[in-house]
Amino acid sequence: MTSTKVEFLVKMTCNSCVKDIENSLKDVKGIKNVDINLANGSVVIESILPILDLQKKLEATGKQVAIKGYDGTAAVSILEVGEKNVQGVVRFVQASPDTCIIDGTIDGLKPGKHNISIHECGDISKGCTSVGKVFNPENNTKKRIYGNIGIITAERNGHAEFRLEDNIVKLSECIGRSFVINMQDQKGTPVACGIIARSAGLFQNPKTVCACDGTTIWDEVSKPNSKSSL
Repeated sequence: MTSTKVEFLVKMTCNSCVKDIENSLKDVKGIKNVDINLANGSVVIESILPILDLQKKLEATGKQVAIKGYDGTAAVSILEVGEKNVQGVVRFVQASPDTCIIDGTIDGLKPGKHNISIHECGDISKGCTSVGKVFNPENNTKKRIYGNIGIITAERNGHAEFRLEDNIVKLSECIGRSFVINMQDQKGTPVACGIIARSAGLFQNPKTVCACDGTTIWDEVSKPNSKSSL
């Protein structure tokens, strides 16, 4: 499997905090390398694990954690349109020219199988009805329709986590379009959708305070359903 690097901002105050983080990540299968910078409050993890799993490992130390950046071209889709109970975050990282990692966590789904896809338009002004058709460029010569990413399964509690390696999707062609999820047996009716927006690369996001209102990233993380903590 292809590994990716993710930079987390972790609220650390001393070397004891560093030790706590080292212990929480020690001997975890799927983690290839960890780089902790106490001065910057930065933890960079190279792994093949879902990003949420890594975040939970860090949060298990009792410290506040926020995702700060990714290695390579990266994007995120916040599922904020559709059925009101469905919420989630889907992250995209172009890990290599031929591999796009698609990593998601979605809650509020009906148990069972769901299709996930990339659609032509980043227009959610009319909900999920204005995102257009499944994205399929004219020059696509693959057997699969370009934007048909695959099928995921929601558990009995409506929760779904997934990490897919896709060798057809090129993230540069998908930024500004929409990510859509629909239940497999509902004839393609969207359950939720969100615009695919570019996100910060590794070490490209120095901001910890919002210039407009002075809100710190830790204030943001502590909000219910914060995008930094999903």
